[in-house]
Amino acid sequence: MNTLTADSGLVLLRDEQSLVERLAYLEAKSIEMEESIRYAGSLQRSILPNEQIFKNAFTDAFVLFQPKDIVSGDFYWIFQHHDDIYFAVGDCTGHGVPGALVNIAGNTLLRQLIRIEGLTEPGDIMRLLDSELVSLFNENLSEGNTRDGMDIVFCKFNLRKMQGSFCGAGRPLLLVRNGNLVEFKKGPDSIGYTSEQRKTFETVYFDLRENDKFYLFSDGYTDQFGGENVKKFNRERFRNLLLSMNEMNFSKQKKELLFSYNNWKGKQEQIDDVCVIGVSI
Repeated sequence: MNTLTADSGLVLLRDEQSLVERLAYLEAKSIEMEESIRYAGSLQRSILPNEQIFKNAFTDAFVLFQPKDIVSGDFYWIFQHHDDIYFAVGDCTGHGVPGALVNIAGNTLLRQLIRIEGLTEPGDIMRLLDSELVSLFNENLSEGNTRDGMDIVFCKFNLRKMQGSFCGAGRPLLLVRNGNLVEFKKGPDSIGYTSEQRKTFETVYFDLRENDKFYLFSDGYTDQFGGENVKKFNRERFRNLLLSMNEMNFSKQKKELLFSYNNWKGKQEQIDDVCVIGVSI
């Protein structure tokens, strides 16, 4: 018959105590990391413009922003320079902390390109943003390339001249005018790393009309799985939803977009960051 000796009992006790200490250490580290991420999230939110800035710039506007994690790879941005309003929605590589790093870099660079470099056309701004972002994340690497980047829809509106322009670097721009939806197609290239040597960032010009409603969005809304058959919400359903809300003011549109998203998602996990911006002329 095996009996438990005093020495073996002490060993088990020490092992148990060591395990408890290691678990306490890991728990403390987990709490410390979560607090750091939450602080990073609060910093990121402080960089994002207040919804009221969009409302002050346009006849009406809304911002629907719902990160998947504490920090987000999506961002929205606005900057007024003379008579021009520059604004954008960016969807960075990944989500969470990696996406947030690209997010903050892009957010910071955009204003510098307009104020310091003096660029005014969306295509030119996107071209230099691409160059700067690739350089920022790769110039100090000893080998290889990072694959960090973003899809972004970038607009420039002049409400005095009623002229608009945009560059879709991987993201489209939607317009609802007189009950009809017009889609300005995205360009072929995104911002950041690619195997392509030459990229195309085209500026598309158009007139603005009173009561025009423009929508900028990341793919988090349309890619969300849900519904009875657990499918993506998809772009067509999103366009139809926008058309169905045409007579609503933007406050109601924002509530309806959020309700439709949550109703579609149901008990499914949110798969990505969600950002939708609406502006009315």
